[in-house]
Amino acid sequence: MIDDSEALPQDHDSALSTAVVVNYRLSGVHWERVNVTLTFVPWSETSGVFEGKSEAQGSILPPVQKVLDANPGMTGLFLVNGTTAYELPCEELEDDALAFTINVTNFEDRKRVPSGSFRILPVIRGQVQPFATIAMADVATLDPSARIFQYANNKSAYAVTFDITEDDLRPELVFRSYQYATGGGKKKKGLIGRVKRKIKGLTSKSRMEKLLNKYYRVCRKLNRPTGSRLLFASEARREMGGNLLSIYNKIQERGLEFEIHESFSVPATLTKREILRRIRLIAKADVVVLDDYFSMLNWLKVSKDTVVVQAWHAGSGFKNVGFSRFGKYGSPKLEHSHRKYTYSIAGSTQLVETYSEAFGIEPSAIIPTGLPRVDDFLDPDAIAAFKEKFYKDYPQLEGKKLVLFAPTFRGRGMATAYYDYSQIDFDRLYEYCGDDTVILFRMHHFIHEEIPIPEQYRDKFLNFTHFADGLNLLHVTDIMITDYSSIIYEFSMLDRPMLFFSYDREVYEATRGFHRNYIESAPGKVCDTFDDLMTALETHDYEIERVEKFRKENFDNIDRGSSDRFIDWILLKHLKPLNK
Repeated sequence: MIDDSEALPQDHDSALSTAVVVNYRLSGVHWERVNVTLTFVPWSETSGVFEGKSEAQGSILPPVQKVLDANPGMTGLFLVNGTTAYELPCEELEDDALAFTINVTNFEDRKRVPSGSFRILPVIRGQVQPFATIAMADVATLDPSARIFQYANNKSAYAVTFDITEDDLRPELVFRSYQYATGGGKKKKGLIGRVKRKIKGLTSKSRMEKLLNKYYRVCRKLNRPTGSRLLFASEARREMGGNLLSIYNKIQERGLEFEIHESFSVPATLTKREILRRIRLIAKADVVVLDDYFSMLNWLKVSKDTVVVQAWHAGSGFKNVGFSRFGKYGSPKLEHSHRKYTYSIAGSTQLVETYSEAFGIEPSAIIPTGLPRVDDFLDPDAIAAFKEKFYKDYPQLEGKKLVLFAPTFRGRGMATAYYDYSQIDFDRLYEYCGDDTVILFRMHHFIHEEIPIPEQYRDKFLNFTHFADGLNLLHVTDIMITDYSSIIYEFSMLDRPMLFFSYDREVYEATRGFHRNYIESAPGKVCDTFDDLMTALETHDYEIERVEKFRKENFDNIDRGSSDRFIDWILLKHLKPLNK
């Protein structure tokens, strides 16, 4: 933000009085998730947009002048509200058109566009021009261009709308940004009402969070970070695994000594004692490494000196997650734990903007180390050892073609997760197996209902939902059937066929959304019906050529160096090994 509360100069004659005046009008508003692009084109008085004055600004706002002093010949756009101005990322297009794209949820300092009514101020080669306007014939398009993002169980909303000023001579375009919330309801009057409110206040969630924050501050004062303390934590795992385990193993392999602590649980196992222990560990940690959504960060005010790293367990860029689905049912609040990350890792430089949008943090905080768990996944010795043990445990599968059926869950999360098993034609799938094919079903661990494999088909249908090493299971998989699961990232490295059974694609897209066009970006053939899926299996129509393109987009390196990069680029930047 460029902010200057000084009064505007009273006698500031702009040098533009003799300069060529370029008037700009809005030519288009385009939304892509939480990103809005406004395009402006120059026009003349004879274009019939309006009749009236079109002088350049007689006085330049002090904050705009500061930018011009630093960059005298700049061309750009500003959002202006009173004496406050925000410089916008401006793109110069053909025919002197200008455009800006902003993320309305992550505009500046990890916050949305501030509340207010803003005019758009063009600056052309250092010359401040009249505020942008709009053709009167296009005013009717402004209301449909507005967006209302509802969140917090529809108790709050964030609105971005467009309007024009009430100026008969020259109505100017107005960009409005406002946040709204529902009221708290009527308060009961009298002594009984006051007593009830007092009791509720003493036992409320907000009061408990305040007490826990006090506990955090006391813990931090009593046991200050040493510069070498590292905490691995998760609210979605009972024990260390995935990216966190790969990083931990690499630390041990390299002989780096840190004071390492762990805190793992799932909601069902999180006790009050563990909450206090976790807060104590966070308070004294120099670096905290997470691998999933961490709700405690929504209310725990972690010191700015503590480095919080999100080593997310899944790839991104396929389906919408986090702030990329802001305004959808169950989307994050504007103030959310994702905003608290110092860094997040990504698999590719091409995904930096995607992760930045999803987590609501700046692109410079996204470090494309690659996914650490890939290191172990690509270890040839580990692969050979896994295969040997697998076929020893399941000798009946050796020499068979293995098809892995591994979809993600439906529902909002762990508590409501399900899969519509009625979509599976078990009879036809069994017929496809013949003598040489076996189907391994691995349902998402959030799904409570076991897959109903018919008794007569259990020689060819095996339930591998609870198989301990789901990632290495991919090494014995010949064909994978999935839908929106992040398992596609590792499997794409093996250059084997994938099929996408997306029976609810339109509903999934409407409720959760995709970051890219699903049909175009899926690394395999998309099948919207089970008949389509079976036809693809029977005719070997996998569209496997899509795999290589997907792999290049999502991985800078197909190697075993992601954990090393994580350690070198992040940990050693903020931690001092005890043995160095």
